[in-house]
Amino acid sequence: MLAGRAAPRARFPAAVVVAGLAILAAAAPVFADHDKTDRVTTDDGGVYIGEIDGVQYATLNLDTNPAGTISIEWRHVTGLTSKFQYRVELSGGDQHYGTLGPPKEPGHLSIVSPAGSVEVDLAEVVSIVPVARGFWKALDGSINFGLTYTQASNTLQYNLSANAERHTRKHFSTLSAQSIFNTQQEADATSQHNLKLLMTQFTRRQWNPFEIAQLQSNPDQGYDLRLLVGGGAAHFFIERSLTLLTLNLGAVYNREEVTGEPDVDQSGEALAGVAFRRFKRGSHSPSVQLSLMTFTTLNETHRFRTVFNFNMGWKIIGDFQFNCQINNSYDSEPPGTDADKTDVSVVTSVGYSF
Repeated sequence: MLAGRAAPRARFPAAVVVAGLAILAAAAPVFADHDKTDRVTTDDGGVYIGEIDGVQYATLNLDTNPAGTISIEWRHVTGLTSKFQYRVELSGGDQHYGTLGPPKEPGHLSIVSPAGSVEVDLAEVVSIVPVARGFWKALDGSINFGLTYTQASNTLQYNLSANAERHTRKHFSTLSAQSIFNTQQEADATSQHNLKLLMTQFTRRQWNPFEIAQLQSNPDQGYDLRLLVGGGAAHFFIERSLTLLTLNLGAVYNREEVTGEPDVDQSGEALAGVAFRRFKRGSHSPSVQLSLMTFTTLNETHRFRTVFNFNMGWKIIGDFQFNCQINNSYDSEPPGTDADKTDVSVVTSVGYSF
């Protein structure tokens, strides 16, 4: 590691970012420019008319005039048509753009573009995302809040998190923020924060380039502020309507302001990570997200870090869901004096999806 004189400590702006995401979520419906003429049919003979907000996590969301937004399990959908443009992603990574026309065969989806029409089996569809409808309408995400209080030890823990995702023809971007606060009688209050931006470019190759930028703060592990910037390539091993498995390989620049010291540590790190998602199979079945990222310092110190995240979410009612999250961070040589090598947090929260 390289050491130098640190600049004054900057407060981590996680609360500001979360508030901004909340404003985006509230503003999104205002920018709608899509009339409610899309048509969806289901295997029980039902016909629904409205605006297709998209298909994600094996669920189709349809905005209707009389009933508001309704969610239909994808396995029950037998057909859909729309005169508006969508990006349709299939298992295996293929993507098609166009309007949704009447299919020639039942159980199929017809994607119509100026180059012609493509008909695919509905079971092969991973996601359907609106395009050419403005920045705000393309956003998907959630806001979550959790609170835990133990009377015997007078301990209070609360957490606030938010995330937003945006799809375009050539890019996928996700921004996430989380803050965890702990207070206890006759003990110092502690907190940790994480702000992450990940962008992936879609290509027709097996490996897709990605960029990552991250701000973190965790004094218990020896740093007041950590900045990560880098990128690499991502490979999709499994990409189906209910399951996603990806591998990420790359390199990052790591800059850390050490807690209680005037030092700034800087290093280059090799990044290797794997992410797994199992989307919900029904309206009330859980969705599962699991990721493991490793960072190996590219110098003589042989420092090794791992970040493990596990999240499971259940739908409660409407757009509200209950989440349980486990985070584990390990550092073989944490910066600072008497810093913890391992930090584990278990977080529960209630969230609203938009």
